[in-house]
Amino acid sequence: MGKMSNMKTTVLLALKNLTRQKRRSLMLALAISFGFFIVTAIDGIASGAMKNLVEHIVQMNGGNVMVQGVKHQTGEDGEIVKKYQFIIDEPEFIENVFLNSGIQYEYYACRTQSGGTVIFNGKKVDTNINGCNYQKETHLIDSFIVLEGNIEDIYKPYSLVITKKTADSLNVQIGDVVLYSTTTVTGQKNVAEFTVSLIIKDDSIMNSIMIYAPIESINETLEMKPNEYNCLSVFVENEKQDLYAQQIEDSIRASGKPVTDRIQAKKEAPNNIAGKIRKQAINNLIPETIYAVASLNDAVPVLGQIVSIVHSVTTMILIVIMLIVMVGISNTYRMIMYERIKEIGTMRAVGMTGKQTGKLFTTEAVILSLIGAIVGVIVALIFMTCVCSIQINFDAFSFFMKNNHLTYEISVGSMIGKYIIMILLTIIAVRGTSKSVSRLSPAQALR
Repeated sequence: MGKMSNMKTTVLLALKNLTRQKRRSLMLALAISFGFFIVTAIDGIASGAMKNLVEHIVQMNGGNVMVQGVKHQTGEDGEIVKKYQFIIDEPEFIENVFLNSGIQYEYYACRTQSGGTVIFNGKKVDTNINGCNYQKETHLIDSFIVLEGNIEDIYKPYSLVITKKTADSLNVQIGDVVLYSTTTVTGQKNVAEFTVSLIIKDDSIMNSIMIYAPIESINETLEMKPNEYNCLSVFVENEKQDLYAQQIEDSIRASGKPVTDRIQAKKEAPNNIAGKIRKQAINNLIPETIYAVASLNDAVPVLGQIVSIVHSVTTMILIVIMLIVMVGISNTYRMIMYERIKEIGTMRAVGMTGKQTGKLFTTEAVILSLIGAIVGVIVALIFMTCVCSIQINFDAFSFFMKNNHLTYEISVGSMIGKYIIMILLTIIAVRGTSKSVSRLSPAQALR
């Protein structure tokens, strides 16, 4: 109780002392606020931009953990050749393995992804068509911003969902029939007719090239069975995607089916893990389907590195600003010590120890820094909210935005780390003054 009472008294005295020289306290607080405003705004907007980029990639793939099947063909002599196709020909097996692996997921998608050319009245667009099971991918349908057409028509066979940009490139309207030229899983050229049933808004360059169709229609075009697909994509918590990718891989291996090795791929090619995983599958000439499991971090490892770099850079900016502010804090509190020299002697004379007197100065500085930091964060939040409310029609940066708006994201862990750094630097800045105060005897101070 005594320690608690002493702490409470110290805090109250520190708060009272801060109000004695309001202008001086305000100037120091503003300097600290400015530093926290800058780092919070940069960190928040950069983190939001990276999150939007990841969301666009996830929408394209259907998730951030992907399972693909690679099956090699058999030559005329009965030997397995290096010619292969991406196909999951045991859909129930792989789906059950994933569902029974115990991972926590938000949604998953079984897609047949096909690359080819859409043709209409002599105009061509090279694109990727995602064959989707709309009944399972309700999250995808919810993300569509419909500009033209009826959402119910997307369930019809050989219907296409295209973006406004693609529609303008081909000069197509709802109900127009386009040709889709592609290559089947056996390597044969094939052409199919699709009807434009829905035109949606494209919120980024990345998503502007996406086209969706019923998976059964794409499978028929590629000469695959109706229930087959070539990619199982799972959306999980971003921080756990690597863990869950490994968990799915281990589950497939435990079932006795051939699967690639993420750990080995990470050792051999840490900057191109997904590429190495794919090579493992392609180079493994076996009659069975070999499964390749990769996370989004494996495919684009630079995304995680960029986020870490942003946090590191903003932390360094804060340290530089705080080092400059530290000089001001140190000089200010040395001056305050001389101004309060008789007051210090009086406090010592009535029973306050040297340690308590020194702690009073440190507490003052820490409270001042905390107030400045909180104000800086509040101003940064207001600033970011205003900036993110502005519509930006600039295609070059659209994949960093959401619906043509910047967004921001505050990392609680990063923010706590910056607060700790600030408090430590503040304590260091007033350490010399606190020591000098604690060593003063009542007689010296009062003299």
